[in-house]
Amino acid sequence: MIVPGHTRPFHKKIKEQINNELMKATWISAVVLGFIVTACYSPKNQSEESELVAKAPLETSFSFEPEITCAKNFMIEVNEQYKLVTVRNPWQEGDTLLSLVLYPKGTEAPVIEQADFIIPVPIEEVVATSSPHIGYLKLIDELDKVTGVAEDKYLYNAYIYDKVSQGKVAQVGSLKSSNLEILLDLAPDLVMRTGYDNVRNEDDRLIESGVPVSYNVEWMETTMLARAEWIKYVGAFFNKDEVADSIFRQIEQQYLNARSLTVNMEDRPSVMTGNNFKGTWYMPSADSYMTKLILDAGGDYHYKDEQATGSLPLSFEVVLDDLVDADYWLGPRAESLKELEMMDERYTLFNAFRAGNVYTFNKRMSENGGNDYWESGMTRPDLILKDVIKIFHPELLSNHQLYYYKKLQ
Repeated sequence: MIVPGHTRPFHKKIKEQINNELMKATWISAVVLGFIVTACYSPKNQSEESELVAKAPLETSFSFEPEITCAKNFMIEVNEQYKLVTVRNPWQEGDTLLSLVLYPKGTEAPVIEQADFIIPVPIEEVVATSSPHIGYLKLIDELDKVTGVAEDKYLYNAYIYDKVSQGKVAQVGSLKSSNLEILLDLAPDLVMRTGYDNVRNEDDRLIESGVPVSYNVEWMETTMLARAEWIKYVGAFFNKDEVADSIFRQIEQQYLNARSLTVNMEDRPSVMTGNNFKGTWYMPSADSYMTKLILDAGGDYHYKDEQATGSLPLSFEVVLDDLVDADYWLGPRAESLKELEMMDERYTLFNAFRAGNVYTFNKRMSENGGNDYWESGMTRPDLILKDVIKIFHPELLSNHQLYYYKKLQ
């Protein structure tokens, strides 16, 4: 049973109504089997490095409330009968983008008028429209629940790509042009969408049809750990709250362990990122996850104190003047130094280019163009951090092999 609610939720009212419902409701909780995601980091085995150990019971009694330690844009409140999941509106302070009440499947749906959706969980079918969604679902072992994706063009995961090729997973269209008829025909338990400003206005027909929509705004978080913590948000829909929490705690610990290697580092190489795009070079600002990644990896960044809403739009001349002597260059959109030079001959003026210290995050690419950096990488900041530490300070991680990054030749 899915109950669409008002389009603008009121968090306090929902909480009050839930408390009232709790006084009336009684139900019997179920206990089901847990699962194990095996293997842990080993510098000698690169295939093992991408896996985690997570052994925890699958919670259906709603007795476990995950603590949100890094992410700022969602919260989960749990009691014995309901989960109240709230997504903050990053573009309007004090506003809520989405509010959902999740209740145990097989029990009577509560009547919470202010909620956007009231959803029985665990869900069985989900449409995942963004690469990170696939990464989260893989980590909590729920890829088999995917019945639709935006399109196969940028899929890295071979399992999902094969399902699309076999016609077992539908393509519903890109972010701003989803095919409503296909979505309605699929009738999924949830459509997982990337949230952006005014996104709700584009989903009126879908919402009115009664198909629940989830707005994931992990990309608006300012650290990679905060992005990764959205695994707890995704896990809530599958009653895998404790499993998701366990996995994140391992990722967080591995990230912090790697970061500790560079905390007292005095020799910090200077770093530049990205490349010129149609006359503008967009550099990460002080609050960007990329800025924090560079600093955590023991690098220095010229614009680390520059506050801005979004990226810093700079001219080529300004970047050349500020970063001509930078030691490393991360993330240009090119597959070789020659291609980079052909794009703009002025790139050869940078010291990082002349020294051959140019790295992209395109090491893990599928034949159809999917990049695993944007899929599993957004869930594994610990591996990305180790890559960047390896680039800046190879002596600190002598056995680590680059996983997402590669050096341009």
